[in-house]
Formats: sequence, structure tokens, C-alpha cells
Amino acid sequence: MKGLSLILLPLLLVACGNVQEKKLVGKWQAISLIEDGMPIPVPPSEVGFEFSPQGYYNFRSTLNYKEAGTFYVSGSLLFTMDTLNEASTEKSVQILDLTKDSLFIRMNDEGRQRIVKLGRLQ
Repeated sequence: MKGLSLILLPLLLVACGNVQEKKLVGKWQAISLIEDGMPIPVPPSEVGFEFSPQGYYNFRSTLNYKEAGTFYVSGSLLFTMDTLNEASTEKSVQILDLTKDSLFIRMNDEGRQRIVKLGRLQ
């Protein structure tokens, strides 16, 4: 029985990742940005993601910052690999909540905890 659960657990985690990836597909617009419990004084409308069914993403942020590349989900972590900017490394953020119309992620920005709440556009 123990051997069977060791085989089924990784399959279950991969299947859950695929379900999460399918839920991510579409365009997302930031609704609020919170850092260390306080709102960040930037317009949330400047921050957004787009995830494709083929595993590609686009990200835009303040000061005309952009990323694009590949993504995948493993458990509650969203991994991205930016292919626009040189010397990029794989990044991960934690998916706190993902429904058909909302996405809450937690990231670490130079030691500060940041929560980004997004709503689905499409």
C-alpha cells in the first residue's frame, strides 16, 4: 500500500498543477498591491498578466517593465522563466487563491512580502 501511495502522490500533484494552469489561462488585471501589509502607492491598472494555453505568459508592471516567457504550476507555486530580459532566472510566486475570476499571489521582493490581487479580464 505504501508503494502505491508513493506512485500516486506525484501523479496527483502533476494533475493538480495542470488544473491550476488551465484556470490561469486568460488576461488578469491587478486590483490591489500590498507590501508588508500596506497598500503600494501605484495604480494597480499598470500591473497585469496574460497566460496562454500553450504555457506562455506576458507580464507588465510600473515604469514600463515587461516580461514574457514560459510558465508552469507545481502545487501552489507558479514558476516563470522570462525570455525577454537577458540573464533571467526562473522565478516562483505562491498562488494563495485561484478561482475563475480572481488570482491572489504572494511574492518576495528583496525581503519584503508582496501580495498582488488580480481580477480576470478574459
